[in-house]
Amino acid sequence: MKVSVVFATLLFCCFVPHLAAEEYQVIFETTECSGKTGFAAVRINTIYRIESADCTSPNNPKEKLKKLLVDDGSGSYVAYTLTQQEAQKVIADMREYMKARLKLMERSNAIIIGK
Repeated sequence: MKVSVVFATLLFCCFVPHLAAEEYQVIFETTECSGKTGFAAVRINTIYRIESADCTSPNNPKEKLKKLLVDDGSGSYVAYTLTQQEAQKVIADMREYMKARLKLMERSNAIIIGK
């Protein structure tokens, strides 16, 4: 009995910090200028910006696609194209994430010291 409790505790202590360290990801549908679609997931803290792409939506020629720029860590960006509706969903996800972070900071006993 003691061995199983010790093993369970050890397993818990090793596994839980990895869960807490997982970075939040945004998942979205991509739409290329050619009409190909797919899905992508990026860490939220690597998103640099969303801007207009150079092409229109294959499903709606009056609508320009959006380009999501993601920092790749080497000073360059990976660009994903998505519809305006999907870009709005990504922005909404980012806003919700930031609200949740703010609430967490407000509930904590942390002290923030600025320069």
